[in-house]
Amino acid sequence: DLESDRVLAMLKALMDVAEAESGALKLDRRPVELTAMLEEVAEAYEFVAEEKNVTIKRDFGEERYDVSVDVVRMRQALANLVDNAVKYSFEGSPVELTIERVKGAVEISIANRGPTISEEGRGRIFERLYRGDKSRSERGLGLGLSLVKAVVEAHGGSVAIRSQPSDDRAVFVVALPDDRAGSD
Repeated sequence: DLESDRVLAMLKALMDVAEAESGALKLDRRPVELTAMLEEVAEAYEFVAEEKNVTIKRDFGEERYDVSVDVVRMRQALANLVDNAVKYSFEGSPVELTIERVKGAVEISIANRGPTISEEGRGRIFERLYRGDKSRSERGLGLGLSLVKAVVEAHGGSVAIRSQPSDDRAVFVVALPDDRAGSD
């Protein structure tokens, strides 16, 4: 039934987070072009975004961004961030996706305008089972961002939120090691 499916999904997510945090998450890494992956994720959320009158804007430029990642897990992490950005966007506002090279890393930014995240919330947003005040009315397990953090860090990357508590714009930034950095 639906409730047991939910419990199983939560247990699986908790196990993934625990494995990733302990360094035991097995990654099936292979080279992938990040723009194509992020485009697939964006396309998957177009319909949900349209229903909320939210547009998904992409600013990927012409460059190729080759990284070695576990495709399934990285797609899951990026999908989680895009899902949140769409879910918490004010109606009629855009979700903006950008990719750029910054100091030996490839940075993916996912920005939206929505309810502000408190100072405390910004400090705890990546913790397991933490749900901010604004997110309690939405469906979810409270594991999404902790899973994103665990997966990104297992890849040697980092994830951060760049926004001011007074700002209605949230920018989540995922930085992954740039495969090109070693070959320059």
